[in-house]
Amino acid sequence: GRVPLTARLLRHTPLLYVDFPGRESLKQIYGTFCRALLKLLPALRANAQPLTDVLVEYYLTCKDHYNRDAQAHYIYSPRELSRWTRAMHEAIR
Repeated sequence: GRVPLTARLLRHTPLLYVDFPGRESLKQIYGTFCRALLKLLPALRANAQPLTDVLVEYYLTCKDHYNRDAQAHYIYSPRELSRWTRAMHEAIR
């Protein structure tokens, strides 16, 4: 997190750390989204995997480039991928 937790707080509160999914997990998750998205456009269904690969690679590239070392307010999370897929869905509908 941004602020270290005190020993007093940790003594009374259980703590669980869940990291962001890795590359393969992101491809599995957003591959499912892209396949569902491209069901709306039957002519493009075969492009679900390439679309997924590009989305995940672009996300990881941006995440590496725009990190907290560059600017403290840069926080890249898989939420960006979700926003992109929702935007594509809105554009297709």
